[in-house]
Amino acid sequence: MITLRSTLPKREGRKRRGLLGTALLFLVAAASPSRGWAQTLQNTSTDQTSVQLGFMGIVTNTVLITIMGNGTTVLTGSSATMPVHSTATVNFGTFSTLLQPPPSTGTGYRVTTPASGAVVVATLEALIDYNGATTASLTVGRSVAAGGAPDVPLANLRVASPSLGGSWATGGDQGIQVPDFGQPAYDLCTAAGDTTCIAAKPYLHDLAVYVPDTQPAGPFTTAILYSGTMP
Repeated sequence: MITLRSTLPKREGRKRRGLLGTALLFLVAAASPSRGWAQTLQNTSTDQTSVQLGFMGIVTNTVLITIMGNGTTVLTGSSATMPVHSTATVNFGTFSTLLQPPPSTGTGYRVTTPASGAVVVATLEALIDYNGATTASLTVGRSVAAGGAPDVPLANLRVASPSLGGSWATGGDQGIQVPDFGQPAYDLCTAAGDTTCIAAKPYLHDLAVYVPDTQPAGPFTTAILYSGTMP
């Protein structure tokens, strides 16, 4: 005779079965509450030398985005933005547009157009993992509509995919403007030359802030939202 007995207490056993799906049991189930097990399954057929136990369930679609700092870019906080929005911050620290001192994280570039100033750049890797579909999108855009100071002006927040690799020379015509909230977002994958986002492929890209010499001293802040979707 073959007897199968759960090794989990009742409460845990019920939870585990819910995760695995519905068990299709070709057995007679007899409860054994006195022993503290979820259940005992006993083969009562004439052939007691084998037991067939089936499992089945339905897996729902999953989308997971991970954002990582690359090179001199440092992120603080959680970088996994799905399935629930979490937050991370790139803090360039205190710097001057003459880059004396330079930003404490990310990279700074002195530029002369559209006016003299600096571009501070965070170089990041974004990965999207997904199942249940053959195509997906990984996009970036402003999380709220651009506003006045201390927000970064709309035209001065730039994105480039793939990364420009240290060749930021201007503050106005490299990369593209990060789309404002409510506008079509920028797809990192198609911008990098792929027809769709490839699961688990790291998309290296730049997010840049142009700071002209005429910008008053003081802090600035803005927020970008990464979104992963499947058709």
